[in-house]
Amino acid sequence: TDPKNPSPVPPPPLKPAYIKAWQAAQQASREATAKGQPVGINWVNCLPDGMPGMMQGPFPFEILQTKGQITIIQESFTQVRRILLDRPQKPAEEVDPTFYGHSVGRWEGGVLLVDTIGIKEQVRYQNAPHSSEMRIRERFRLAEPNVLVDDITIEDPVTLEKPWTFSFTYRRMPDYTLLEYICEDNREY
Repeated sequence: TDPKNPSPVPPPPLKPAYIKAWQAAQQASREATAKGQPVGINWVNCLPDGMPGMMQGPFPFEILQTKGQITIIQESFTQVRRILLDRPQKPAEEVDPTFYGHSVGRWEGGVLLVDTIGIKEQVRYQNAPHSSEMRIRERFRLAEPNVLVDDITIEDPVTLEKPWTFSFTYRRMPDYTLLEYICEDNREY
């Protein structure tokens, strides 16, 4: 992928049992938006995007590395994601589902490999359903000195025909400071 011109995220390769409902939801969303009444998705209700949506932006985020952990803080909703380093992934049945899941990572040369499980089923990326068996694998790498690429593969043997892969690309903004983002007014709408 060209980091300066990333490809759009392809539609999810859903199994036949899920594709019609997904297509209907996508069409309903397009129609509501065209009428100026967008569907009340999570962020309209002051809920965070969760994973992997928080990684898509469009708001800036910062990445902090400390001993044993990488922390990603996104300006939008002040979302915080923690990637625990050099630890084994827990069995899925031991992970309480959350918006960001349970992420573990390790460095392999200059590439950060991350494995995430335990995403709440209400968290939907591109409105795609998923099961408790969903696993998100990421490869973070510098494509250029100021360009970070996050190659993402989502696997879910229950809802997906095959792994769903796409990439997000980020440009370093060295002089930017995250702003406070509090979702208090949206509750009224």
